[in-house]
Amino acid sequence: MNEIARLLVLVMIMSACLPDPLEVEEVPLPEAQVVIGSQLIPDQFIAISLSKNFTALEAGPDSDLEALIADLLVPEVDMSIAVEGKDYAMQELASGIYGVNELPQEPGTKYTLSFVNPINLDSTIAETVALPGIRFSSLNPELHFTEFDSLLRVQFSIDDPPGPNWYMVNTQSVGTSIDISRRPYTQLYTDEGADGETIEDQFTVLFRDFTEEDTVLISLANISEEYFEFLELRENQAFLLLDGLGEPVNYSTNVSNGLGFFNVHIPDIRIFLPDDL
Repeated sequence: MNEIARLLVLVMIMSACLPDPLEVEEVPLPEAQVVIGSQLIPDQFIAISLSKNFTALEAGPDSDLEALIADLLVPEVDMSIAVEGKDYAMQELASGIYGVNELPQEPGTKYTLSFVNPINLDSTIAETVALPGIRFSSLNPELHFTEFDSLLRVQFSIDDPPGPNWYMVNTQSVGTSIDISRRPYTQLYTDEGADGETIEDQFTVLFRDFTEEDTVLISLANISEEYFEFLELRENQAFLLLDGLGEPVNYSTNVSNGLGFFNVHIPDIRIFLPDDL
């Protein structure tokens, strides 16, 4: 799908999801907050989005989608991640999207994200610990085309280690630019009822407009229970261009002086070229 068609689709989604302006008076708006979101970008070990929170009272069907997103994203913030007493500066990869690659990538490592919150000028801090990586035991994607759509069918298996585990499988086509409106297709799994066994499943990725020239990235990550619960709530939201956008939900957060969730994982990333599909 070309960029104009994609924008039209997003506008239709926006129109369907944004409510009519509410005729109410003296309703207190929630406190303005920054929202941290973990992003999957192939060449970055850690990538996050930084935006502002959003309420249903702030926009209507006539809202300009591009202007809304531009207003929500928070650019030009100096942020860093501390690991084992050393600070690593993050680079702004696109407006409101920050990444860093020169970091230790070991299980059990604690990562501390910090920056001056541009909304209230206080410090925003978030901490997370990387869990041990888990690899696919088998992975078989197949791309199919119908008269109306393209379907990516993914079959996989995981050899689950003993103990409770929570998994995130992400699927996305890989382009040359960062497009946060194209969030990866995410499947979540637990080993409940299958502890220490082989987990096998298959799923179909719909409505992503794959082409025969697409390169597809599929990743598996071992994540915390808290992040798993956060993702479950987020995936139930209808409008997900940015973390923090959607119907009011009491999301869990590990951010001090902000919202969202800062997460670091050590994924098993598999890249499939067109001939592999």
